[in-house]
Amino acid sequence: MKRITSTLCSLIVSVASALAQGTATNAAPAAAGSLPAGTNTASTTAEEEAAKVKVDIKELMQLPEFTNNAGMIMVKISDKLWAGKYEVTLEEYKAGGSRSQSSGDRNPVGSVSWSDALSFCAKLTEAEGKEEMLPEGMAYTLPTQAQWESFAAGVDLKDAVTSSEASRSGPSPVGSLGASGAGLCDVRGNVWEWCLDPQDKPFRVARGGAWDTSIEVNLRPEFRYYATGPDDSKNNIGFRCVLAPAGE
Repeated sequence: MKRITSTLCSLIVSVASALAQGTATNAAPAAAGSLPAGTNTASTTAEEEAAKVKVDIKELMQLPEFTNNAGMIMVKISDKLWAGKYEVTLEEYKAGGSRSQSSGDRNPVGSVSWSDALSFCAKLTEAEGKEEMLPEGMAYTLPTQAQWESFAAGVDLKDAVTSSEASRSGPSPVGSLGASGAGLCDVRGNVWEWCLDPQDKPFRVARGGAWDTSIEVNLRPEFRYYATGPDDSKNNIGFRCVLAPAGE
């Protein structure tokens, strides 16, 4: 699906620009001194027209998926849960002001700790809130293990970037293989995905396997990777954002 928000904004500015240019062409020359020197009436009118039309976030939330201001496609799972269609890419991670040792802008970001992932979600929540692109009471966060398991239901290894058939040297661009029934890509494989829980224990859990996973037991959906703590990071662990009620 096309990026809805970006498309709407582009259309608004394009139409407004066209209207402004038409007005400038047909209008009589302004009297000398009537406008400050350097005033661009066309661009000013375009900005004013664009400001009059605002995306209705409530209507956007009714769609099967939408694109937020960060360029992330969010797929509707239920009335109170949206999940990133893709794992967070290096491009999106850098755009959020964070750094990683990963390479390949459309590859899933790696070398990100559980704490780093939650920090990214918090920044995204703040930024989208300022742009009025968040439903009231909602926030970006990591999926719980139960939510991740629901995302992974029915996902076959043929749609997972792993080393089960042949050894790989790194991840693939997100969405390289087929999507799940829910419309999510790379739920299994590409990079391990951090889960929100548990938060009351010293370790943290990642699910789904990665590009370098080859051992059969590690490829099973029920397998859990246990990190030593919230600040542990490895080049094959990344994350997926979900949009859910804050604090749940």
